[in-house]
Amino acid sequence: MIKQLCLLLVLLLSPSCMMAQIEDKPYMTWDEFVQTYYEGENGEEDESLLEEQRERLQVLMQHPMQINRLSRSDLLQLPFIDETQADSILSYREKRHGFLSLGELMLVNGMDYFTRSYLSLFVRCDSAMLQSEAYVQRMREQDRLIAKLVRGTHEVETRLNIPLYSRAGYKDVENPTATNYYTGNALHHVVRYRYHYKREVLYGLTFEKDAGEPVAVRGFYPYDYISGYVLLRPRGKKWRVVMGDYDLQGGYGLLYGRQVYGNKAQALSKVSGNVTTFRAHTSTQESDFFRGLAASYCSKGWQMMAFVSYRKLDGRTQTGTDTVRTILTTGLHRTLSEINSRRTLGCLTSGAQVVYSKKQWGIGLDGYVAHFNSVVWPKVQIYNRHYFRGRTAGNVAAIYYVSQRRWNCQGDIAFDANGHIATQHSLSWNVGTKLNIGTQYRQFSPRFVSLYGKAIQQNTRVANEQGLLATVRYLPQKKLELSGYLDVFRFPCPTFNSRFDNAKGIEGMLQSLAQIGAGWQLMARYQIRSKQQTYNYKNLVLKEYVMRHKIRLSSLFKATRGDVAVQLDAAYTAKQRGTSSKGIMASCRGSYKASKWVTAKAFMGIFFTDDTDSQLYVYEPQLLYTSSFNGYAYHGMRGVLLCSWQVLKSVTLLVRASSIHYFNKSSISSRLDLISSSWKNDLALQLRWIL
Repeated sequence: MIKQLCLLLVLLLSPSCMMAQIEDKPYMTWDEFVQTYYEGENGEEDESLLEEQRERLQVLMQHPMQINRLSRSDLLQLPFIDETQADSILSYREKRHGFLSLGELMLVNGMDYFTRSYLSLFVRCDSAMLQSEAYVQRMREQDRLIAKLVRGTHEVETRLNIPLYSRAGYKDVENPTATNYYTGNALHHVVRYRYHYKREVLYGLTFEKDAGEPVAVRGFYPYDYISGYVLLRPRGKKWRVVMGDYDLQGGYGLLYGRQVYGNKAQALSKVSGNVTTFRAHTSTQESDFFRGLAASYCSKGWQMMAFVSYRKLDGRTQTGTDTVRTILTTGLHRTLSEINSRRTLGCLTSGAQVVYSKKQWGIGLDGYVAHFNSVVWPKVQIYNRHYFRGRTAGNVAAIYYVSQRRWNCQGDIAFDANGHIATQHSLSWNVGTKLNIGTQYRQFSPRFVSLYGKAIQQNTRVANEQGLLATVRYLPQKKLELSGYLDVFRFPCPTFNSRFDNAKGIEGMLQSLAQIGAGWQLMARYQIRSKQQTYNYKNLVLKEYVMRHKIRLSSLFKATRGDVAVQLDAAYTAKQRGTSSKGIMASCRGSYKASKWVTAKAFMGIFFTDDTDSQLYVYEPQLLYTSSFNGYAYHGMRGVLLCSWQVLKSVTLLVRASSIHYFNKSSISSRLDLISSSWKNDLALQLRWIL
């Protein structure tokens, strides 16, 4: 009798357990993730690259992966998951026949509290329920290609930014020239369509009009920026293909954009395997992407990838010739001068990669050739003597990685078309389960040319740099993380900020992140950067060290319906000549879920800095698929209010109002962007419709 009662109790509780599993919720919010994971570096560096990756991750967050169905490649899309952790998750899932809840992640080897919190944003656990025959038959029908093309999730999003002020570029001018007025209105508009079927079939289309750009004239159809893609990666197949606009990422980025972004203190702990991958280009970034076709194939340890791309780039030509002096990457086409430079330079790029890999090691070759239809010849300056000049450029690289239980190393050595070398090698060591130590050595020849490289670097290009990076991450307690890094570097030849050879520098960071109980988080961070630069004194050009210190203290309290974060930032910049600059900013950020359908977020800050040398960067609540760390200088206050209303189950309306007021300035910005007021107010509207 007792056995029958126990069995009955189990059967009665099973549905509720499954429902509890369906209701698994993230352990942190998107705003928490961005602020803790991404702002370990200087907020002003690599911002366009970071913004693009944050947008891609936010798309994943809006459509979380099912942990009992995702693949190894799905996990490796996440910058905080390395290959060892991905293998541990899949091994646990196979042994246990699936996860019953996200709480089981704490039983997976190598998954600490903070990594589990990050992962909870991008996965859910709702697929371990028993599969009926009807369910299996439905899945078989959906596996047909035609079904995958139409039975997935459709998303339409539109965003309109309305400035409540006037800039000088929109005013009538008596003597119009190619550079003294904007040809369009002040509205910024984005329309975006996305489709995905379980991340096996993806396609989309994006239209964007920047503020100041015209509509349906001067070759705009109807907007300046139009981007589209189709990505196919069927489940169980060995091939992948993308058509249209796509991004390439590989290892630490000597040839293409790197796979590791965010907190530099954790960058070396991720084993990427150095395999070049492609993703659909879904953002509104109008540079640093490819347009054409890319495909990959995997079989028995071999991974092969090839691509071809042809794009029209923006280039400013020398008067009377077709020689391009400057390749423009802003994507802005507001003035006649910018419009005349629009898409004047054709670039054909093709490349391939072959990698042979085992579970613990891998080797490969990677390379590409790019050809321009006009000569690219920047005007020679002391800092750009070794920039690319000509019509054709190319790179080839040899890559490797070795991954063991406690340590892993990886690296690559690349050559350009003229035989100049760039190389980087990294080593990461797990000392027990609580301590990770990493180091990276990099050396880029001053003459090395990489058109698309975005490595871990201090210079603006993958060239003219030698550096040594050391990182540490320590978990003395379950919910306490200590991390830091130290980067020592030098530039053998002159740079834009230093006209002398062998300019040196050092950058470091120490951070403590503590979770106290279930609702309180504390963070303390210290950053230092010292770098040699040049300055003019009378008729002399002199060299000096510029040292900058930054401190952040923040406290976050979370409750059932919302959270409140209080933050204090301070900066101090000292120059060797004897001048200094200091700044401080106090801010408060909060959110409140008024109901199931309405959420409000707010930000308020007040700042006092001497000048831009002590500028401070702070994260603010943003609309979907937009995120940035805004910089604040001089004296003023900043306020943001963001409201989200789920009008229908599939329709969400967001409204964002923001304002900034300067106490010691009567105007904002300069030239065509000049605002003749100490106030700058903006209104943004966003509508999202999911089918």
